[in-house]
Amino acid sequence: MKSFGRRMLPIGSVAALILTGGGLTGTADAAPAPPKPGANLVGPSAKTAMAPRVSVAAPAAAPASAKLSLKGQRQKTNMNCVPTSSSMSLSTFGVNVSQDTLAKQMGTSATKGTTGAQARPVLNSYAEPLGYSYGYADVSTASSMMTEVSYDVGVLKRAPTLGVWAEKLPWNSKMTGTKVGHAIVLYGYDRSAGTITVYDPSSITGGTHTIAASALAADSQPNGMFLVTGRTDVGLSTLGDQTGDGTADAVAVDQATGKLWLYPGPTFAATSRKAIGLSGWTGMAELTGIGDLTGDGRSDLIAAQKSDGTLWLYPGGDSRLGTRIKIGNGGWTGMAELTGIGDLTGDGRSDLIAAQKSDGTLWLYPGGDSRLGTRIKIGNSGWTGMEKLVGVTDITGDGKPDLLAVRKSDGILRVYPGGKSSLATPKQLGSGWGDIRSLTLTGDITGDGVNDLIGVQGSTGVMYVYAGRATGYAARQALTSGWNGSAR
Repeated sequence: MKSFGRRMLPIGSVAALILTGGGLTGTADAAPAPPKPGANLVGPSAKTAMAPRVSVAAPAAAPASAKLSLKGQRQKTNMNCVPTSSSMSLSTFGVNVSQDTLAKQMGTSATKGTTGAQARPVLNSYAEPLGYSYGYADVSTASSMMTEVSYDVGVLKRAPTLGVWAEKLPWNSKMTGTKVGHAIVLYGYDRSAGTITVYDPSSITGGTHTIAASALAADSQPNGMFLVTGRTDVGLSTLGDQTGDGTADAVAVDQATGKLWLYPGPTFAATSRKAIGLSGWTGMAELTGIGDLTGDGRSDLIAAQKSDGTLWLYPGGDSRLGTRIKIGNGGWTGMAELTGIGDLTGDGRSDLIAAQKSDGTLWLYPGGDSRLGTRIKIGNSGWTGMEKLVGVTDITGDGKPDLLAVRKSDGILRVYPGGKSSLATPKQLGSGWGDIRSLTLTGDITGDGVNDLIGVQGSTGVMYVYAGRATGYAARQALTSGWNGSAR
């Protein structure tokens, strides 16, 4: 058992970016050694005050009581409480990963256990691709404990974990010692009775227990809950100017409600968002803006349906979407990192890029009249090692749109210069991008005449804007916050 409370988390060195470095043409898995931290960055790191948490609509009300189906686990070692509770929590996402695997990934010590700072990034590596995030929460009162557990268990159908002092649990009344750190999983509640159902992975006194929310709150470590939140930036993508005010807008899915929201630029604030898809959007994947394929002067949206792998085109409109058009038959669930990239083929239509999951090849799909043309291979194996692909305007000076991608292994951001239906030798832009998600090109939202880049920091839910420059992007500035989940 080990203290499970919050530890200070390092912030990635994501600052101003310029073009440097080199690599091998057309492949993602061969690249120069990573630079020293900050070596490729110019200008100071952003020091602007964090934006206040945005006001967001509350999710659907939780039922009066709920309990998840959970297969209990006992920890194999005295220090495995965090990996074991995490394994049970992840099982409510349909993710099956053993406590042994998690202990290795979290760096669990045989003598010191696991800290929150070790555990949280690992949990999010599983949760964030599914549209969720784990974050610290203070549940030191009965009301806050019941509110957060009701949200996770009753609304999201996910089980959070909680750091407690083991000797204060009623079933450990014979335990000696003080502030013995321990982790348990919470998977049920009854508001009328004021109780929480937990599973304690202890090999001695563990198992299923029901405890008063007030007692559990009093036993919790400070900020000890790993609360699951349904992210509001799933599939975040620019959709051009849909509102007619001259600035680019964005769309994103709220994982907790399944709604598709239009966020007007230049602030993308939730206070001014508008629902343009009422439900069911959690059944879609790989949302990306594609430019105007329908010829009506509005940028369009592409999304893949998870259930059957079909690909759909949604025409853009006046703060709405038109009737969808099927542009790809089954099989698109086998593709990842879909992104619009402007016109690489030279035919005047925006094109689509996607990586094939099975072999890591990268494909270009030429845009047509409400359709996609025959695909062209533009990258050999290795693209499964890249993430956060985003097509951007020309920042390499060759007159063609470029592609940004982050290498999973080290968080290095690279730019692949666009060519004639091809990509050229990649160049490194900067490090520290592992904790930045939803990387998206926007129009000019900073007012300097150059298209900008936005991204959400996974550890905080803060959205940053990276102002466009002739050969890269400027130091980030906080734009909005609250993207890790709706207020309750």
